[in-house]
Amino acid sequence: MGELTGMTGATFFSLLDIQMRLLPLWQTPPSTERVFSLANLLAFSNVMMASVLVILAFSLMAYTFVYNFRNPVARRFALLLTCVMITYASDVALQRVITASVAAHWLRFQWLGIALLPAASYSVSVAVLQTTNYRIRRRRWVALVIWVLGLISALDALFGAQLVDGIRFDPPLSYLEAGPFFWLFAIYFTIAVLLALGNINKARQRCLTSSSRQRMTYLLLGFVAPGVGVFPYLIGLSRITAATQSSGLVFLLSLIGNLGVAVLLVVMSYTIAYFGVLTPDRVVRYRMLRFFMRGPVVAILVILAVQTVPTVERVMGLPRDMILFSVITGVIVVSQLFLSISKGWTDRLVYREDRSEIGWLRELDRRLLTTSDLRQFLENNLTALCELLRVPNGFVAAVVGPDLMLEAVIGSEQTRQQVMAVTDWTTALGRALRSEQPFLPLSHAGFWIWPLLEPANGLTNGDDKWRVLGVLGVQARTATPLLSLDELDVLERMLARITGALVDRKLQQGVFVTLRQLMPDIERVQQWRGIVPYASVESDTPATTALLDPNPIHSPEFESWVKDALSHYWGGPKLTLSPLTKLRIVSNALEQAKGDPTNALRLVLGAAIDRLRPDGKQNLSAPEWLLYNILEMRFIQGRKVREIADRLAMSESDLYRKQRVAIGQLARMLSEMEQVNGHEVNELHKDDVEQKVV
Repeated sequence: MGELTGMTGATFFSLLDIQMRLLPLWQTPPSTERVFSLANLLAFSNVMMASVLVILAFSLMAYTFVYNFRNPVARRFALLLTCVMITYASDVALQRVITASVAAHWLRFQWLGIALLPAASYSVSVAVLQTTNYRIRRRRWVALVIWVLGLISALDALFGAQLVDGIRFDPPLSYLEAGPFFWLFAIYFTIAVLLALGNINKARQRCLTSSSRQRMTYLLLGFVAPGVGVFPYLIGLSRITAATQSSGLVFLLSLIGNLGVAVLLVVMSYTIAYFGVLTPDRVVRYRMLRFFMRGPVVAILVILAVQTVPTVERVMGLPRDMILFSVITGVIVVSQLFLSISKGWTDRLVYREDRSEIGWLRELDRRLLTTSDLRQFLENNLTALCELLRVPNGFVAAVVGPDLMLEAVIGSEQTRQQVMAVTDWTTALGRALRSEQPFLPLSHAGFWIWPLLEPANGLTNGDDKWRVLGVLGVQARTATPLLSLDELDVLERMLARITGALVDRKLQQGVFVTLRQLMPDIERVQQWRGIVPYASVESDTPATTALLDPNPIHSPEFESWVKDALSHYWGGPKLTLSPLTKLRIVSNALEQAKGDPTNALRLVLGAAIDRLRPDGKQNLSAPEWLLYNILEMRFIQGRKVREIADRLAMSESDLYRKQRVAIGQLARMLSEMEQVNGHEVNELHKDDVEQKVV
């Protein structure tokens, strides 16, 4: 598995190029024994499986970077996937190597992923354990030791001869021979992976609910895959392999193992995708499934499809490039068409319990009238009405307080200006309302106008029970309105349509306003539903407290709280009563702040600002110093805005914009410090603050 193969790059087209270069092996005549050798068939299958694993690892890493990179667990998992990708990428590349010296370079490059994988695995496990509110201070030191050993092993494998030495080059089976310290590395690899599995199992044991325990169980099962798939077994078994010439058995075992690794990697990635996200589970499932089907599955199908090129080329007698183009195009188009057709099946699979509600939301999305939709609808009806009445111009306007807002205009460019120049539309609408014939227009300012009305309070009787929505107007064709019976009949229907559209638009705007008001509460509910209570053994925070009083960094108001605390940096209620005092890093700084939460928060804010400070001597004109200078002068030194703007050579408005950016960066830094559960505050800044406080 691990050291059987590797790759020159992680991209799909690099894989495709390598696969196409392997095709001549299968174009030899049928009489050639090599083509039908079981060992070569298994070797070729292993190259294909390694290609699949590289595609999976790269795709899952890209998904993590795009959707979940802010979470520490996801970031460390991306590093683990990188190690897996390097290992199997080298496997793919080795199949095109024709000299032992080049193969040795690739095999040593492969060790970059092998040597660092134990450290990456342990880092992921520590981050997972930390999400259960477990103290991990000692495990951080263990992680540091494992990383140091991993880096030393990687450097020796790349440039030394203590772990691996000479190469046994016997395509399709090539590997490095064991060095004098290889068995020490094997012990280190095993211990690190077992410790990582122990951390995941510890996190699983701390889960109190069945759903969180089930998710941790999936992660524990998937966590076996990287270590099992990457370890270089051939180095340890090289003597046995050489003696028995059992390359077919080696490839068979490797193929079975790689299939298991691919399945477990997907299971592991599915579990990691839920860490740190506030979106509902159904959204995560649907998003990951659609990405998986559109990305890695299509790429894998293309890689497999091009293997048919040699057979089709012999049968049809066409050039390989033409067949290759047709195959790739066909697979991509057909796969996308199948995904579109199967969307309903995917929805039923993902939204088993909420199918009716999701269907209703999607129907609502299709039927909602946007501003452009309403304008287009009104213009179409206005056009039909103007053609019916044989007039060139018309308009529809909505009543907004005492004013009119034009929704749609048909006709010449001067029509809009002509309508806006009239100032007594309210008087005209009042006259139209008193008319005993509602479908007969009123002539005013060169237009025939009709009021657009809706019943007030659901009643339809009495003039005082109507509410004016707007006005419909067309250019007057005569001074006195004259309409035929056919025109009145069509006009009645059009007035009902236009009025109904304005009523629906008004109701939708009310829905939008309500949704905007609900969004903070919805985000808070999503935050609460993402918090799982864990056993409080060896933890300072009880599970119920963590559930009912979540971390401030998850609040939509976190950045505004940072701004408020900075505004009262040297004292004031916005600092003393700040929700930021609930941060773990503030609690960890209480001892240094002599038990005062306000001073502890001030220490943490100052430490976060110091982390934004670039290296070197302070410079007021360098762009990289701008954000730090603004925070330091505005909040720590307490200078006035005009003075800071003069010193930084910028306008006050520009200073305020840059200050918002600086506060956002500071909030991000605080969030990162909190997520790594930092236990240290910058000592230099602490001493400086303590001196100023005294």
